[in-house]
Amino acid sequence: MAKNEQKTSEKKKNSGKEKKPGFFSRIGKWFRDLKSECKKIVWPTRKQTTNNTLIVIATILVIGVFIWVLDAIFNLGITTLISVAA
Repeated sequence: MAKNEQKTSEKKKNSGKEKKPGFFSRIGKWFRDLKSECKKIVWPTRKQTTNNTLIVIATILVIGVFIWVLDAIFNLGITTLISVAA
């Protein structure tokens, strides 16, 4: 067991002494990784994009109407409170 412990401690010492790759090699690796990740992108079809756009527009309209109705109700309530207080 002592030999195994000695080997693992040597590995830990050596791993700290390993040189980091140079600046330009790290930049090159980053661009290679970027290129490989870009190849994995799956773009939506025209039909999916149109469908999603219509869903967003419908949602905006529904929320807009909801806020408009709440604003009208609150405006009516405040107007009523002001007229009662005056």
